[in-house]
Amino acid sequence: MVRNAEVPRSTVGYFLREAVRRLWVSKRTSVVAIAMIAISLVILGAFLLLSENLSRAVTRWQGSSRVTIYLDADATPAQVHDVDAFLAAHRDFGARRFVTKEEALARFKSYFTNLNEVVGELDENPFPASFECNVTPRVAQSSLFAREVSELRAIAGVDQVQLDWDWVRRLRRLVDVVNAAGFVAGGILAIAAAFTIANVIRLTMMLYREEIEIMRLVGATERIIRGPFLIEGLLQGTIGAVLAVALLFGSYELARRLIPPASSLLWGFLFAGFLPWQKLLGLMAGGMAAGWLGSWMSVRERGRLEA
Repeated sequence: MVRNAEVPRSTVGYFLREAVRRLWVSKRTSVVAIAMIAISLVILGAFLLLSENLSRAVTRWQGSSRVTIYLDADATPAQVHDVDAFLAAHRDFGARRFVTKEEALARFKSYFTNLNEVVGELDENPFPASFECNVTPRVAQSSLFAREVSELRAIAGVDQVQLDWDWVRRLRRLVDVVNAAGFVAGGILAIAAAFTIANVIRLTMMLYREEIEIMRLVGATERIIRGPFLIEGLLQGTIGAVLAVALLFGSYELARRLIPPASSLLWGFLFAGFLPWQKLLGLMAGGMAAGWLGSWMSVRERGRLEA
């Protein structure tokens, strides 16, 4: 494995050529390091993709909050009229709309098409009638509106008052949890990948130890000697990152084709769009950083041993 070593004229070009050559020579171990980087970034990217689509759903719905007033199954027409009159008398409950039991059932069937047969086997419609009212976020946070909601709950015929911003708040907390879990899992695997790359570079340096000694004899500096190994780790991280982004996009598109668009609720949560370019660049940068860190640890440790 000893070549005629000489001090290069073009430093950057030499670094790149040597890094590519050494990647090819030690391709089996390099594949392991690249796979570790790719796996860690795919896991992190999956969490980021989930949180990104959940965040889009939260942003879409928090601009115009909704209050849903579910009526008792046996509510009388007079009780329904009382609820309607209360909503009409309070301007905070804007743009109210009455949803019949039949409309509620039709909505459920459109959201969960795979459950249509189950619902069809029921003896009666299990969904209650309701009123839907649009409420601005500013009004929803006021103490006056909270009192009005309490009064609404006390009206005969009202079974439940559901505030959309309550579950939106819970969904936002879920987004934070998903982000944290993704960074923890991806970070742990990225560290493991960095150590894998460090071991690969360490083995490569042992393989080329005779060539390194010859380069020192002909006057090559430590920067010239160590540079290709640093670039080798950087290339491994870059290749792993590109592979991870490709796998993530391919998996996303495959899932879009396997899950029917008729599941509109699921599509709204999971398939609103792919990762933005800023986060894709972040994944790429993370892979390159892990590769550089692994090679830097190996080169630094080698330098200490030789000192």
